Amino acid sequence: MLKNFLYLNESALTDYLSALEGGSRTSIEDRDQRSGVGTGSATPGSDVDGRYSRENEKTVRMADTPPAQFERLIKLVAEDPELSGWAAVQDPDTELSPLPVGALIQVECDIQVPSMIKALTPKSGMLTAVKALSEFGSTIGQNLPIDEGQLAMVEALGNLMGGDLVVIGETESDEWKVAGRLRDDHLRVSAEELDGSVHVVGKVSRRLGAGDHKPLLALPGLDILPRAKRREMEAKGPSGPADDSWLKGPALMIEILAIYR
Repeated sequence: MLKNFLYLNESALTDYLSALEGGSRTSIEDRDQRSGVGTGSATPGSDVDGRYSRENEKTVRMADTPPAQFERLIKLVAEDPELSGWAAVQDPDTELSPLPVGALIQVECDIQVPSMIKALTPKSGMLTAVKALSEFGSTIGQNLPIDEGQLAMVEALGNLMGGDLVVIGETESDEWKVAGRLRDDHLRVSAEELDGSVHVVGKVSRRLGAGDHKPLLALPGLDILPRAKRREMEAKGPSGPADDSWLKGPALMIEILAIYR
């Protein structure tokens, strides 16, 4: 199957592959050598008949691109799943539960970037719009109900995140979810283009049991909240079932290597 990569962490891919192959490649060389024997004039223009040999060598050098590296990695880990910790999940209800931290998994799921995460990213333009609305209200003499302190805190969180995102994936299981951080420099599409059915490949970094919950801003790799604030939030818990700023268990938090369709 040809893959359309929406996200590919190329630095992690190189590290995984070099660990398995004992080094990293910069190119692949394909050499095709053919030889043959013919009959005819031994020397052009002479009347002397003879046999001659002919060799034709063709060399093709191809760059070792990230998609090619990914295909090679998957082939290697699938050949020895016990050594690599590889698991291609087919039945999330039964196969996700026993997976240990450190397992490298592939799972099909419907992913989305939670609305709270989208709003925090500078690219969304939401904060700029809210600021403009506040300034417009002041201009026309209307005091809009915008808390400047809260707005400043949200802006600070957005600046800490940069362009990074968090995605939550709902599997075919009625219970299990997966979630992880996406680094901005490895994204190949916009946040809006991520939503939908995809294949996710990544390494399990933490498990969340049934009934447990964790703020998305405190996920591994995106822990931008002060410890005291994080503990305060975790003690209060989600505001309700529709609060999408939390990851609710059972779930696996993963270091995402690739997302593709």
